[in-house]
Amino acid sequence: MARTVDLLIDPVRGDRVPIELPIEYRIPVEAVRAEAGLPEWVDLSDPIVAKAVALVGAVRRAGTPVHLAFFGGTAHRLRCPASNAAASGLRHDLHDLDVAVLLKEGRAFQQLLRTVSATEGSGLLFFETPGDRVFNSTTDGTRLRWHTVVAQHDAEVVLGTLDIIADEFRFCHRLDVREDVRRASDRGWTISPTRLLLTKAQFILRIPRTDAPLVPDRVLEPFGKRDVVIGPEAKDVRDMLALLHDHPIEDGPNGISPTELSRLLGTDWGLWKTVSLNLGMLSGSPILSGLPSEARTRIAGRLAQVRERVASLAPKRRLGFLGGEWWQEVDSTAFTDTTVPTSGPS
Repeated sequence: MARTVDLLIDPVRGDRVPIELPIEYRIPVEAVRAEAGLPEWVDLSDPIVAKAVALVGAVRRAGTPVHLAFFGGTAHRLRCPASNAAASGLRHDLHDLDVAVLLKEGRAFQQLLRTVSATEGSGLLFFETPGDRVFNSTTDGTRLRWHTVVAQHDAEVVLGTLDIIADEFRFCHRLDVREDVRRASDRGWTISPTRLLLTKAQFILRIPRTDAPLVPDRVLEPFGKRDVVIGPEAKDVRDMLALLHDHPIEDGPNGISPTELSRLLGTDWGLWKTVSLNLGMLSGSPILSGLPSEARTRIAGRLAQVRERVASLAPKRRLGFLGGEWWQEVDSTAFTDTTVPTSGPS
């Protein structure tokens, strides 16, 4: 029997959000998966994936003038059979949902988030915590953070984050995603395979050389006398390997496009440098070497194709990068589960 309870999302201020439990979708996610053109191997038993598919259904049913495209781990689940299969060695747990929208449609999308659970069920409850509101007030709508309910355990509810970017993926490097967002409904509801690869391969972080033994598989190269730079963590390596396993190196909506790689990397030395280093790290990854031989051979062949293409681009290095960082420093914070208690019926 359904009951409405309050989630205590800020114990200091006493902020609460009402939710109807048990968590449910009034949208039939299996039907949405088929209607939206998503394959049957997309695993709806994962609550984050089910939420993504339900959100697609809500957008379609609402008729809201909003375009959206997923990126991050969820996008790999929607794109890659290997990211769904437990036995592939390339699946990992999901904790958040990453969505790209158009900046001009950002307000309409947020309004949808505020109201969608009333019509489509508590599984699509989205809300801003006090910390989210502070963060969102500083970004001019280009990047937003909301929270959502992932699972219920007795008197506690597990929360996840909804990260929203508008027009541009802006992290260590920048990638324009507007065209991908506009065309996502006809292309699997994600950004393109090429940009998916680059959003993972654009990560770079400077750490003290004394910390390098803590992350030996991620070290890219020395940086100055006291530091090294490192690449993505294991979950992102798995996503890149799954993408290479399931997508050919060819132009077209389902390929990792050599033409698109040339356009995105051929005039940006900083992005080219980071991607080159990370692809090299990928080729020597213990995750790759630990895969079954058939998968390892397929991935290694495609990775070699991508590396050869990227190496042939080598844009001219800008003076501003000489001896200094060629990327934007960002915080790298490990995920920790967030649970909040529920109060009695409201």
